[in-house]
Amino acid sequence: MAGTRNDRCPRGIAGLLLIAAAASGRVQAQGWGGSLGYGTDNVYRGVSLSSGRPAWLADLHYGLGTDWIVGLGASQERPPFQDAGAQFTLYLDRRWQLDEDWSAKLGVVHYESPWNVWRDELNYNEVTAAIGWRGRWRASLALSPDTPGVFTFRGAPTGFAAAAELSYRQPLAGRLAADVGLGYARLDAAGFDYAYGNVGLSYGIGDVYLYTSLLWATPDATQYNTGSQKRRSWVTSVVWNF
Repeated sequence: MAGTRNDRCPRGIAGLLLIAAAASGRVQAQGWGGSLGYGTDNVYRGVSLSSGRPAWLADLHYGLGTDWIVGLGASQERPPFQDAGAQFTLYLDRRWQLDEDWSAKLGVVHYESPWNVWRDELNYNEVTAAIGWRGRWRASLALSPDTPGVFTFRGAPTGFAAAAELSYRQPLAGRLAADVGLGYARLDAAGFDYAYGNVGLSYGIGDVYLYTSLLWATPDATQYNTGSQKRRSWVTSVVWNF
């Protein structure tokens, strides 16, 4: 995200739409990179994974030339009635700089939550695609064959899921920018759809970025995964990129 940011960054930033950092899509240079951060919540696609509590996040990745990136992300989760744990994401992306304005990527992601009571169901996979324009507009689609639905004491069924997102970043002054995004998730195993979004600001100082956003989701989002108590909240995150 610092300098020529890429469209893969820690999942917890500003709730993930990841509007502030995800819009860029520029291809990462060869070599190691990563991020460390802390936020007032860990919200993913409209659902808090930390029960509304502060959470850390991290990412380490390696650029294979200018086309491929492999990485491991992690973020703190704290489902209701459970101790704090972590969710890990292993990802591989293929990226293209189509011209001076347009960039695109295809990727695969594997999720693991080894300390979660429902770890078996939370072991799932996604195929992702995204296209971006000038680091401002970005559209993305994630498809999964085995995403879990609504959890009960018996666990949760798994099935097809899709999430589509559209985000926009507007530079304001210097490294201050306004960010807005909308998302829509379809969960076959849960038997419902829901929408989510955010609006906020981001600011960069050197390799450190500050994000603050108002996040919202429609009512069915509170049932997804292990549940979320709030449908609307302010989330602030600080992230150092290296």
